[in-house]
Amino acid sequence: MAVTLVEIASLAGVSRGTVDRALNNRGRVDPEVADRVRRIAAELGYRPNREGRLLALAKNPIKIGIIVQSVETMFMHMVFEEVMRTQAQLTTPGAEIYVRPIQGVDAERQLAAIDELVELGVNGLALSPAEDARVRARVMELSSKVPVVTFNTDLPESGRLCYVGPDNYAFGRASAGLMNLLLAGKGSVLVVGGQENNLAHRQRVDGFRDEAESQFPGLELLPTENCGDDQKLAHDIVCRALREHPDLGGVYISVNGQIGACEALTEMGAAGRVRLICHDLIPANIENVRRGVIDFLIDQDAHMQGNRPTELLLDYLLCGDNPESERILAHIDIRNRYNV
Repeated sequence: MAVTLVEIASLAGVSRGTVDRALNNRGRVDPEVADRVRRIAAELGYRPNREGRLLALAKNPIKIGIIVQSVETMFMHMVFEEVMRTQAQLTTPGAEIYVRPIQGVDAERQLAAIDELVELGVNGLALSPAEDARVRARVMELSSKVPVVTFNTDLPESGRLCYVGPDNYAFGRASAGLMNLLLAGKGSVLVVGGQENNLAHRQRVDGFRDEAESQFPGLELLPTENCGDDQKLAHDIVCRALREHPDLGGVYISVNGQIGACEALTEMGAAGRVRLICHDLIPANIENVRRGVIDFLIDQDAHMQGNRPTELLLDYLLCGDNPESERILAHIDIRNRYNV
């Protein structure tokens, strides 16, 4: 049951009005009384009524901007759909949410979108950022006045409030461990990366390679090749690797490119023989798991990435609630044909 202001007032020995003023920094309240009220509220787990506060802001609504990059890829399109659902749920007379989808990992487009949202007067910003010095500098400048939450991929040393999404390095490490199990500790492996200016993509590759090289000496890693999130290029990379390395044991697709890799393995008669690990619980991947082409999928929680940044910004702007952690991480959700 939700804690009420009346309950807090009773325990603090003050009026309900004093509690309201102390918790909302309104009017004059003795500092010792205010501290006592806040301490009791925290101990009881009190959370302000978001709907009531938003209603009170109808004449001067909170404005939040969301920038989603790479919306043409299957997973980021799912994140975008979750962002749009959250926008529909949380838009009220007291909150306006502006969504800006962007094709690819494009720093220029991101900067233009940031400037457009700033011009609209946003009070908070969430974005899946390109790793670019100009984007980092712009976020650093903005974060001194406006809270910024990153999601899907992080932008360290930018002043952002927090990051929401997978621990991409850990995802890569977990994938290496799974590949070692599939190959019984011995075999050649192709690692396919994505965009050079996407930190998440590089972290997955680094995690896989570091774990394999330090823990699984029987795995022979071929040079990493980048497909840039392109299905056709991923297809061609896997086909070429199969021709040049007939004894190829496994493929790790760390980014968008899973369908292309599955098509390549099927065309080359290697599906089921060459082990394949991919990311993202999307319909095409689920079907290929059931067909026995993909051995393991590691999901990164599209719902959390599309919903949580907006929730965090609203709580911060409405109630002054800081995120529970600097990095709010998705679980490493491993799926195979038994649990898709």
